[in-house]
Amino acid sequence: AGASSSPAPSDGGGPSPFAATSGGDGAPGERMKPLPAPLPPGLGASERELEHFLRDALSSCIMLERYPRCVIQVVVQIVQADGGVLGTAVNCAVMALMDAGLAMRGLPVASTCVVFGGAGEKSGQERVGGGVTVWLDPTAEEESGEGHSTVVLVTDASEQSLILNSMTFGSPLSLEGLTCSIDVSNQMAVAMLKFMRLAVEQKVTKELQTLWS
Repeated sequence: AGASSSPAPSDGGGPSPFAATSGGDGAPGERMKPLPAPLPPGLGASERELEHFLRDALSSCIMLERYPRCVIQVVVQIVQADGGVLGTAVNCAVMALMDAGLAMRGLPVASTCVVFGGAGEKSGQERVGGGVTVWLDPTAEEESGEGHSTVVLVTDASEQSLILNSMTFGSPLSLEGLTCSIDVSNQMAVAMLKFMRLAVEQKVTKELQTLWS
């Protein structure tokens, strides 16, 4: 993922593979053409829906008032996918915004869960209780199955009780299933925040070593 901030061109520029743009005045705009790689089966969302989801999640954390008369463009290129495309795209875009040095009021963290009822034992699953089972970071095959829901949640890492955006695919999701997925996603957000911090620290350390070598 890549992110950049630049003055808005007068000619509108050209289309990008998967772009979500938002002006400093808060008025969003879109420019896109078909994705270079097919999305995993079973999601059932159009490219425009995915773009709007990504735009809304990022716009909620960027301090747009600091970038008047500018266009902030995020381009996501999917080279290969095996599940969790939307959540991964959000996390990669957030890392790109941090790397670009944009002012942000929060840090969105996205997680993908597969939620279904019933008992069972399988490697990688987490039993939450109350007959609801939640799997984190599912594969494309697990997402495309029947009889369960796939939930993508975007929470603010600094205030985990704040849900910035969500999208559900597959079977209807019960209130109990949604509550369990939120609890598991909040736990995952803590680990993801530590990973982001470690990645930034390693990058800054490497740049300092290169600068003074």
